[in-house]
Amino acid sequence: MKKYWNIGIVFFALFFSESGFSQVVYKEVKAKIEVKEIENLLAITGTVENLKSEFKNISYKLTVFKKSKSGSNKSNNGQDGRVTLEPIQKVELSKTQVNFTKEDEIIILLLIYDENNAIIGKDRVVFGDEKESDSGKAIPQDGIEMIGIVANDTKTKLGNDFYDYFYSQYSKLKINTSKIVTVQEELTFGRTTKITILVDGEIIEEFISRPDEDFLKYMADTAASKAFKYFKDLEKQSKIITQY
Repeated sequence: MKKYWNIGIVFFALFFSESGFSQVVYKEVKAKIEVKEIENLLAITGTVENLKSEFKNISYKLTVFKKSKSGSNKSNNGQDGRVTLEPIQKVELSKTQVNFTKEDEIIILLLIYDENNAIIGKDRVVFGDEKESDSGKAIPQDGIEMIGIVANDTKTKLGNDFYDYFYSQYSKLKINTSKIVTVQEELTFGRTTKITILVDGEIIEEFISRPDEDFLKYMADTAASKAFKYFKDLEKQSKIITQY
């Protein structure tokens, strides 16, 4: 069965200041993207290191998002899989290559999930952004914070259609967050699927899909509204904590 791979990025990259978003520190595993530049080619390897002295079952998604600076061409490709990590072990997860010119902007994103599909590791590298360093190398991950990421983890055309509707509504809300929103699809009984919208592994909405365009659009609008409320509640909580 075809698995749809896409990552929507509402805003491409943002340098953060003291008032910006702080990075999450992951303590279970360390995700790392290794990149070698060979003329006009980027050789990409996704790796993960188990930081704990115990076995750990993980899944991963390595995605390359590419667009021309003129905005005329966009493409992305992704690879995923599952691995059992031994204690204090570092392994290569996946390798890929992508052509790269001065006219391209590229984001490479590696996400690591635990057995409950919660994100426990993350790394990203940017090439070709206007804020790129003078040396022309990738911006260090400590120097950027990507916002507005919506990952597509659907498996059917129906699920992918819902993703498109949801992403369209979500983008209009202009939610500035470093958290990753994921549209996930699982097979259920018969020919139906369950679609779940998560924020960094936390369920925001889930429902059983059906081949009805109006229904999918309604659920996309509902899910986007719930995501907006979720982030607004987080913002209020953050302000309360800051006050005290």
